[in-house]
Amino acid sequence: MTLKAIVIIGAGALLAACGSRPPEPIPSPPAISVYMCAAPAGMTEPERQPLRPLGNYTQDDVALYITDLHHWATRGWLKVARIREHADKCAQSADDEETE
Repeated sequence: MTLKAIVIIGAGALLAACGSRPPEPIPSPPAISVYMCAAPAGMTEPERQPLRPLGNYTQDDVALYITDLHHWATRGWLKVARIREHADKCAQSADDEETE
């Protein structure tokens, strides 16, 4: 190919690009709702774990420890459920305010 042919092809490509339309602008993303629904401090305070039996312990000590551990874990999951309810109520009230 000669230099003249390369220049003609390049000029044609440039002129063709001038005739094209720019792409349509990208639509903006939908609005994102941000909620400030922090759980009260009392809902998130850690609770002390049950003390493990030490030294020469009996099966009764182990049974009491496992029972205490079970109750401690159950209270923790109930706390998580209450925090979730609190956050859901807060988000729902924020949604209700937006629709009004």
